[in-house]
Amino acid sequence: MTDFKTKNKTLPCKMLECKLCNKIYKRPSAIEETRQMLVYHIKEKLKQNSRHVGNVSVTISGTESQFFGVFKGYIHNYFPKSGTYKCIFKGADAYSTLAHILKDENWGVKYFLQHQKTFVLLNSNNQDSLQESYLNKENQEPDPLQELDPLQELNPLQEPD
Repeated sequence: MTDFKTKNKTLPCKMLECKLCNKIYKRPSAIEETRQMLVYHIKEKLKQNSRHVGNVSVTISGTESQFFGVFKGYIHNYFPKSGTYKCIFKGADAYSTLAHILKDENWGVKYFLQHQKTFVLLNSNNQDSLQESYLNKENQEPDPLQELDPLQELNPLQEPD
């Protein structure tokens, strides 16, 4: 880290300055605390009862610099009217991408007593392709080279055709 200059002042080398809002942080651990706070709030939204299944929104208050510190490189949209940012995580790697960003492999899992757990399930927005792949598997003819299980060939309760 280097010295930062602000209006004829030189800051000590341990301070960090946000390039976006010019806010100065005394500790680099502020971003790590923001990550931990996000994981905490996500887990608080995970309930044990099945009545609480469905889409859940997680909103926390924080500074722009904290948000950029955590999600830099993953911000897709900014809405100036509301002052909000949008990050989109989709695809097969969405969970692992968020695990990397939040630096917590279990960011989306909450454990309860008696070995119960609830978790975040990221689903595909493209349900048509999922249905199409399922239908294609269903309509495929069996592979003639695939061997049948001899135990399943003969069923004494089934009448011969």
